[in-house]
Amino acid sequence: MLLPILLAASLQPSPQVSLVCTNSAATQTQPVPGPGGVVAVLKVSTEDDHSKNSHLCNAEYQLLLISGAGGTPRVVELLTSDDDYSRGLSLRLSGFSQDGKHVFGVFSETGKHPFTMLFDYRATDGSVQLIDITKQFAPIMPAHCSSTLEVFGTTATGTIVLELHPAKQCAFSRRWLLDSSGNRPQPLSQDVPILRLYEPQPATP
Repeated sequence: MLLPILLAASLQPSPQVSLVCTNSAATQTQPVPGPGGVVAVLKVSTEDDHSKNSHLCNAEYQLLLISGAGGTPRVVELLTSDDDYSRGLSLRLSGFSQDGKHVFGVFSETGKHPFTMLFDYRATDGSVQLIDITKQFAPIMPAHCSSTLEVFGTTATGTIVLELHPAKQCAFSRRWLLDSSGNRPQPLSQDVPILRLYEPQPATP
């Protein structure tokens, strides 16, 4: 059985938001600022899939990028899933890399076909890399060991640094290196420098 991985609810700019998949529903994270005045929002919208042969609920995940006050959002399509009604949906916008070239976030679903997906939006070419976190960590974490996950930052070469906190001491908390190639996550060595996610500086009085 794949281990359940939950979204962390602290230490990052945008808190987790949740929604039950029903017809004509939507929710989104609080805006997260990035370098150069860009603001990001993670959104999910749900509706009946209108299939004549099934009664399922469609969930559409989108990243909204806004440049400047009152700017028109750029909509980045992340994923569309079609599964049972009333399944739980959760999403969290982790934030921008220090150089503003990446936006990271995590979304997950419960139900018959649960998953936890990390996305890496690349501003340089507008591409999106999706990484199945549940599948990636299944060989590492004990079964039934639920954990919280957060994107902590990146290395100097752009590899994603994740911080994993297992519940009930069923495994050790630690940081992991995760690349987009689908390779198994690697433990982070203490001598590897980490670039934390971007944090805006407070205005000078």
